[in-house]
Amino acid sequence: MLTEEQIAAFRADGFIKGGRVLDDAEVDELRAEMERVIDHRDKDGVAQPVLLSNLGSEQRPVWQIVNIWQASEPFARLIRNPRITEEIAQLTGAAELRIWHDQIQYKPAEQGGTNTWHQDAPLWPVLRPNTQVTAWVALDDVDETNGCMSMVPGSHTWGDQMDFLHSIDAAFELPPTYQGNEIDIKTRPVAKGEVHYHHSLTWHGSHNNTSSRPRRAIAIHLMGDDTQFAASGNHVMKQFITVPDGAKLEGDAFPVVYRRP
Repeated sequence: MLTEEQIAAFRADGFIKGGRVLDDAEVDELRAEMERVIDHRDKDGVAQPVLLSNLGSEQRPVWQIVNIWQASEPFARLIRNPRITEEIAQLTGAAELRIWHDQIQYKPAEQGGTNTWHQDAPLWPVLRPNTQVTAWVALDDVDETNGCMSMVPGSHTWGDQMDFLHSIDAAFELPPTYQGNEIDIKTRPVAKGEVHYHHSLTWHGSHNNTSSRPRRAIAIHLMGDDTQFAASGNHVMKQFITVPDGAKLEGDAFPVVYRRP
């Protein structure tokens, strides 16, 4: 469980690093499952994720996978990891948590590109309010050389600023201040098997992978019992939403992963 000091730091900064949630054998199993799902993409009779696409080339693939938990039992267990879910319940105060979706983020050695500055919540316009929290689990040791995340403390309290972030010409530069708020970029290295948490409005991005090592990780986006469906928005997961506008977001595609004892 997180300490009171860690919870206070998350509320102030919009992010916090947790501890180790996977041992080496569990990491190896998840790595192997990732490769299996990629190798079996579009294969008849094999469970598939919601999205699996190569954003690179055949020779230099960069894989994006959404909801690998629906195609892999080990990943289905991971989204229900009791330490992760209990700690996000601590951070959000939620009595119940559901999976919004997961996303594999795979930057191959010496080619994985920059993920420019962004916030998650504005990319999810079918959800309201913007209270979701992400557990980012490293399947490799991740540092500045192979594309660790960077974050801006306190930015989760500044509202939706995606228009500003999209207006930045340089891939990974920010001004020293924004609307009177200091911008103090923090790099966030995460060791293999560890978890890092961030709020859905926290500004974050990641550099290129310039190392000889891959950078494999999974982002698990969880939503509390306050999350409602906003029908005016659009998202790849909208096709699975069955509740009416303004209702609590629930359903088979968004199973409960935590209930407060």
